Amino acid sequence: MIYVGIDIAKLNHFASAISSDGEILMEPFKFTNDGDGFSLLVSNLESLSDNKDSIIIALETTAHYGDNLVRYLVASYYTVCVLNPISTSRCIRTTFTKRKGIRSTHTSLLKL
Repeated sequence: MIYVGIDIAKLNHFASAISSDGEILMEPFKFTNDGDGFSLLVSNLESLSDNKDSIIIALETTAHYGDNLVRYLVASYYTVCVLNPISTSRCIRTTFTKRKGIRSTHTSLLKL
């Protein structure tokens, strides 16, 4: 399985991919929030695997900036998971606070 994470922003997005073994398959790269950028993303995804079913794409909802990208990817038959940023923030805080070593190194992140 290949996991693709996309950081959504107003003008440019960043995407990277890892395997289910944790191997980095695609270093983070920037693509624009338009048709050309979406085509670049899909071309990079196609270089990872011929089988679209082996790729799961995840992104957080960021206002409306990712809507067109989600529609584009779904229309291209990719599996897309749209995550709620409040839920992921709670999950991260819970995970970090349960581990003492991580808590001490990421205290500043938890206060955000």
